[in-house]
Amino acid sequence: MKCIECGDELLAERAELGFEYCTKKECQAARHRGLTVTAIGVNKSADVYLVADQAEITRRGESGEFGKKNAGLGIDSCRPVVPPAPRHPPEPRTRPRPARPTRPAWTPQQARVVRLYHEMGLSPRQIVERARANTPRLGLTETLVVKILSSPR
Repeated sequence: MKCIECGDELLAERAELGFEYCTKKECQAARHRGLTVTAIGVNKSADVYLVADQAEITRRGESGEFGKKNAGLGIDSCRPVVPPAPRHPPEPRTRPRPARPTRPAWTPQQARVVRLYHEMGLSPRQIVERARANTPRLGLTETLVVKILSSPR
């Protein structure tokens, strides 16, 4: 058999497989009709590979399937964001809640012991160990010691 593009002798193996053209680049470019593997880049993810003929890839690309998706987490830079109107207006409160006085969750004795041991250079864990040995009635825990040391004086 002869190549239908250039007229050179066609390999017997290619003829058995049903090819009518040889393996030269010019003949391959003119006659090859097959599937194309296309890598589509995806934001923060691995590429998506699409195996299809060129016409399908072109059609899907023109339809916008491979275009940039809106990944703005609900933020649209083209239009101003307008909050939706409430369905029912909120009912006015009949009376305001009284303000609760804020007080620390520890006693002045606990704070005094913690600050004393802290000024001695002890860590919160060491403060708890020392307080359990010397003043167990205060019931200091490591969490409470950290809260006391983190609070303003």
